[in-house]
Amino acid sequence: MTVLGSGLLSGCRSLASDPSETPAEEKSVGDNIGVGIYLGDESALKPWEEWFGRTVDHYSFSVPRDGWDDYRIKNMPFEIPIEPIADQRDIIVTAKMFPPSDSTLSAVAGGEHTEQHRNFGSSLTHNGMADATIRIGHEFNGHWSSDGAVGRPDMFIEAWKQTVSAMNSVGGSNFSYIWAPSNGREDMDPTTAYPGDEWVDMIGPTVYDAGEIYQSQCGNRSIKYCREQNWKKTVNEEFGLDFWAEFSRRHEKTLVFPEYGITARNWNGAGGGDNRKFIANIAEWMSANSDIVGWHNLWSYTAGPHYIGPDSLHVSDQYSSNPDASEEFRSQFR
Repeated sequence: MTVLGSGLLSGCRSLASDPSETPAEEKSVGDNIGVGIYLGDESALKPWEEWFGRTVDHYSFSVPRDGWDDYRIKNMPFEIPIEPIADQRDIIVTAKMFPPSDSTLSAVAGGEHTEQHRNFGSSLTHNGMADATIRIGHEFNGHWSSDGAVGRPDMFIEAWKQTVSAMNSVGGSNFSYIWAPSNGREDMDPTTAYPGDEWVDMIGPTVYDAGEIYQSQCGNRSIKYCREQNWKKTVNEEFGLDFWAEFSRRHEKTLVFPEYGITARNWNGAGGGDNRKFIANIAEWMSANSDIVGWHNLWSYTAGPHYIGPDSLHVSDQYSSNPDASEEFRSQFR
């Protein structure tokens, strides 16, 4: 982000509230659309779910990026064991195709890390996550992505295929793979880095309530206006939500949201703050596109600028809590 099913392939990420932005009175999204959470702290999951009112359908974690040893479950810094969590929830894993300090995308594309990717897949499989959903190369259309496709879409595609092939060679694995651009164009046409239908299970853009409008226009306008304009851009811009819905239908893929949420107003001055309307809007949009939307995973790092949940779990001194958006999320999706 800038400031501004079962795998098809198996075997082969505050402001005062506006009085007009009222809470939802009832759920807007059908039970067929799953709900997930990323907290960055496994020990926070149980109390977060107690606040939410039920067990979530999906739990998300990110693989550390310091070296290949981090790509083994036994070396990951979980606060509590991940296996019991995986027993009751579908697991979403965000991972780079290589540790940025150890290798390059060209090395992955050249097949130099087949063994490491097999070891990664084997570690997941042998720890109760043989059917995990894998998000590799996420936000590849942004210049910040170390395993991204900007200026090298063909290399990205080949690296994707090498990674998927290696992980799927692990006996007993049944992984699914999310092709995960950042919503909008960012720094390239993301569709030029599409690996092909046979290599992708789900389409999963990153979507945040953040953008240049909050920096450039909110000084002389109401926050309500800026929030409305940013939402319209999120939906209607080139490679926005409406585009990805139609892209998913055209390619017969499930559309998912592995990383989305609100953004603190003081995050580079580019966030919409405690914006319950963003939550209501995306719930309404998902409901209107329920023929293609499979699940959504709120990115709610307990120390980060996107947190939604009970105040007791929010540990940031830098970013304020978001009670309005939190209550809206619970009302919409519980």
